[in-house]
Amino acid sequence: MTDSSTGPVHICLVSDTSLPNLNPALADIGNSDFFPPKRVLLLCDHRHLDQARYLKETLTGHEIVVDIHTIDEGVDPVDISYLIGQISIVFETLSPQEKRSVVLNASGGGKALSMAAVAVFMRNHLPAFLVDTRNDRIVWLNGGDGAPSDIPDNALLEDVLSGNGFKVIAPKPVRHALDKQQMQLGAKMAGNIKKFSPVIGALNGYMSRAKESKGLYRAGPVSHKLMKNPDFMKMVDCFRETGLVEWKKQHLMFRGNEAARFMRGGWFELYGYGVINQLKDDWAEQNYPVQIGDVASGLNIESPTGSRNEIDIAFLCNNRLYLVECKTGYFNPKSHPSGPSSSMLYKLDWLKDLGAPAGKAAIFSYRALPDHDLDRARQMKIDVVAGWPDIMNLRAFLENWIEVPQTS
Repeated sequence: MTDSSTGPVHICLVSDTSLPNLNPALADIGNSDFFPPKRVLLLCDHRHLDQARYLKETLTGHEIVVDIHTIDEGVDPVDISYLIGQISIVFETLSPQEKRSVVLNASGGGKALSMAAVAVFMRNHLPAFLVDTRNDRIVWLNGGDGAPSDIPDNALLEDVLSGNGFKVIAPKPVRHALDKQQMQLGAKMAGNIKKFSPVIGALNGYMSRAKESKGLYRAGPVSHKLMKNPDFMKMVDCFRETGLVEWKKQHLMFRGNEAARFMRGGWFELYGYGVINQLKDDWAEQNYPVQIGDVASGLNIESPTGSRNEIDIAFLCNNRLYLVECKTGYFNPKSHPSGPSSSMLYKLDWLKDLGAPAGKAAIFSYRALPDHDLDRARQMKIDVVAGWPDIMNLRAFLENWIEVPQTS
């Protein structure tokens, strides 16, 4: 077990979101004696006990000693002095050495609990801070390092998800740089979207109906009408340049499950991931005001209740969780509003609240979305990048979508 006597101790207040407690606990801030902690005490009411357990499991995975203390909030009206007494009992469980290295993260919990905890620390002349979630920085309420400090984005997506009870399951998500051919395909498909979007549905249809034998997929025969369509043939040539698909008479042939997934729409997901990854590298090189943290594509997750979903693209930036769903399929404008696209919207709406403050979600669609889906996305505060010319300007959208700190 990690020796907590050799480093600082954080007392954290647990609420609905984990990031305000998670990021500071994993932060390694230079020239600071308070980060990262060797031990964390999680204070929570009975309603947030499960959340505390999720957070404990995540932090323990980083070799941090974690204890959970439930706080009895008493009865209404709120009795601050009663809460101060409850927190003081927890404080007295610390050793004399730990009391000299303890710091309060007052970001979570209800207002009354936060006020009571700050009062205990001020009474004992000990440091306390809040996380300014919009600007991803630590603001000291008492003592500490004085000036606000930026919080390094050391958390992985797995940390954020597990801190809320979700598990990342096999297969492993994509985190590597894409090869040149994959990025060139995405760039060509985006650059020719006005010509290719009317014919990509036909390609998707052939790919989805491809028959497999010993790992070899045969799609077709492709109709004579499409064979004479210059836009369709040019689009197929773009895919052929990747080396994953080839013509055999009037059939399109590709081999292996990875190629099948790529041809059936995975290419667009990887293109979106690649654009974000390139933006991350560029911002790091430019020392941009915000830095993108962990980025991954194809995260398969399992909720605390056992239900499973896949997140096409996810990344962390500036104390926020960003989620993206990528689609190349066709959504019928005449379809019922509760049709196939509704599940995509509700999944994003459900998952984006894992961030702190509430995360942000977007749909990247190679083709235009029906008006009723656009209206529903707007109501759910889910951004949409769909069809021409939006996909051509994907990077510009990301540069505006990712929130930049409001203070210097």
